[in-house]
Amino acid sequence: MKAKQLFEKARENWLAKVICFVAALFFYLFFQLSTLDRKSFSVPLRIEAKNGMVAASSYPQNVKVTVRGKLENISTLHESDFSAFIDLDYISREGKALVPVQLTLSKNAMLLDTMELKVSPEHITLEIEEQISAYVPVNPLVSGDPAHGYELKSVEINPPEVRVTGPRSMVNNCRRLQTKMVSIADIQTDKEMPVQLESPGRFLHLSDGEKVTLTAKVTPKLMVKRFDSAIVNLSGLRAEFEPTGSGHTILLSLRGPVLSLENYAPRVSTVLADCKGIDKEGVHEVPLVFNLPAGTVALDETPKRIRISVKRKPTEEDVKEVPAKDEE
Repeated sequence: MKAKQLFEKARENWLAKVICFVAALFFYLFFQLSTLDRKSFSVPLRIEAKNGMVAASSYPQNVKVTVRGKLENISTLHESDFSAFIDLDYISREGKALVPVQLTLSKNAMLLDTMELKVSPEHITLEIEEQISAYVPVNPLVSGDPAHGYELKSVEINPPEVRVTGPRSMVNNCRRLQTKMVSIADIQTDKEMPVQLESPGRFLHLSDGEKVTLTAKVTPKLMVKRFDSAIVNLSGLRAEFEPTGSGHTILLSLRGPVLSLENYAPRVSTVLADCKGIDKEGVHEVPLVFNLPAGTVALDETPKRIRISVKRKPTEEDVKEVPAKDEE
């Protein structure tokens, strides 16, 4: 009886009661929503690709994550509580693909009673290609000049090629890599140094742990210096002979290290005429002997032989046979 009475009571003015209930629910939800706060984070976006397919087009480096909830809850959240990623493991062929942006939450974020969690953008269109690897030559970049008197002989890279991995089209178009600029200013000896490579781009990756060294090899810088009237001194001429005429000079043209020649001047012993073979008076062609600084050579325009005229020195008997002028 009581149940029937309650049912009959509930049926009285039922439309008004439903309207009141809906209105009460609306105001409750409105109040709850009006008391929620909003907080946004910029979260790095990564790509997960383990099946041999990779992204070959640009995509946002960060996505926007918006959280709505009670102020006391969302105030404890930080960017590190969210991880945004795109999963390419289910894609098996090349081409364009519309892929969703997915989120993972930290334990702290999962325990909170949040009303809304939104990521923007929700989907990203990517060009997908097969991931391949190839060995690419390394081009060294150097600046500066070796120390005075030296010049750069060669620059060597070890290893000369490094492995590059990435989308098929980009790896195929990667013809060379460059080192970061290396200074060789004022070096006097060969120098080996570790170098870093310039980034090949966002989509290409170098082998982990690859160590590249650059060796700059130098050599003494050469110059040519000419002496128009270098004095020739006689060497090994027998005591009974003496040269006739004035002294002898030659064009001395030298090629050698800058440090040896830039301040060099011929000395008495620089150019010698080898007269050991002269055993009679007259004109003789004798070889020249050069005593030059280390690493220096005489060029072809410098004569290698010279003509020397000699005569016998007067003896005491010769002097006695010459009549005095008074006797004449």
